Amino acid sequence: MSILEILVHNQILGLSIFNNTWFQAIVTAFSAAALTQWLNNAFTKERDRENKIKESFKLFYDKAIPEIMDLFNIETDFRRGFTLETLETDEIRDSILDRVSKNTLHINSEVYDSYRSVMTNKYKENNTFFQQQVVDITLYHTIVEEYIKLAEKHEGKDLKKEYRYACFLVIWKNVVINCEGIENSIGALSDAASSNNSPFDLEKLNKETLQKLKHMDEEHGAKKDVLFREILKDIIIQKDDMDKESFEEFIETFFSYYSPEISNNEWLALDSNSDIFSGDESLEHRTLYRNRILRDLYQAKYSVDSFDDFTFNKEGFAEYINYHFERKNAVSYWEEKNILKIEHKGDAFKIVLTAKGDDYYEEHLYRS
Repeated sequence: MSILEILVHNQILGLSIFNNTWFQAIVTAFSAAALTQWLNNAFTKERDRENKIKESFKLFYDKAIPEIMDLFNIETDFRRGFTLETLETDEIRDSILDRVSKNTLHINSEVYDSYRSVMTNKYKENNTFFQQQVVDITLYHTIVEEYIKLAEKHEGKDLKKEYRYACFLVIWKNVVINCEGIENSIGALSDAASSNNSPFDLEKLNKETLQKLKHMDEEHGAKKDVLFREILKDIIIQKDDMDKESFEEFIETFFSYYSPEISNNEWLALDSNSDIFSGDESLEHRTLYRNRILRDLYQAKYSVDSFDDFTFNKEGFAEYINYHFERKNAVSYWEEKNILKIEHKGDAFKIVLTAKGDDYYEEHLYRS
């Protein structure tokens, strides 16, 4: 029989012992020791958790978040492909993926699952390039949102900027889906993060709007489009020089990619001879196309009868460049060789031949 059983069966003996001062002191000491040990263990676990979170910020989030913001800014910069040509976004993407893979101890399951989706999607037989872009952007958004959750709980910092980019990333993903590619999203998101030129009311890109965007993102088909349009009409600024029709046309760029016609001699000339846009350009056609651009630029520069001086506003420049990928390639090609340059002054963009471009045209193309 145990001591406890003896005390229970012998109530008088048990009560006398429990009422004894020295026994109460022992019980109190043991209780205090047990409580102290429990508190120490609890504080140790909390301290370890806080240290782990601090390590997560230091080794992962504080480095990945700026990279994600930089990536979005570059991909949606209106000058993308020209004055920003030297900034390779592939390097930033690779850096983000590498950072995730090396910090699995400092990310949660949501970030890791999104990372695995990025890696496995590359090997799907029915994968298209823009679908890969979608899972990439999903990873970026997951990282930003998980950072927000941790920072709100443990840092108490102002997260206005992080909420803004979380909104941008949900919008970006849906525009890429609707327009089938990042390269086609520039019309909607051009200079989105710019404090001066953004089409968005940046103050409205907040926690409340993020929740609306996430709710919209969970829907499908027509209902999703309706919710997306409602949100966009609320957060996009309708400028003084933009009538209702123009505003609706701009909203449409978030749902489909199209290139409206613009009045430009070079464009119309190419449009009347569309066989150079075969989809699989021969070297001869590609060279012809590049030279045609130089011819029209030279005429615009020196001929008093020239119809167009290749000066565009923001929208017109985007339409000109995105008319066909061969045009973008051709302009980039000549710009890299310093044959032409893109002058950016205020809201105006002008494509002009350089002195080297003049020499090249007069030496190689003028007499032909």
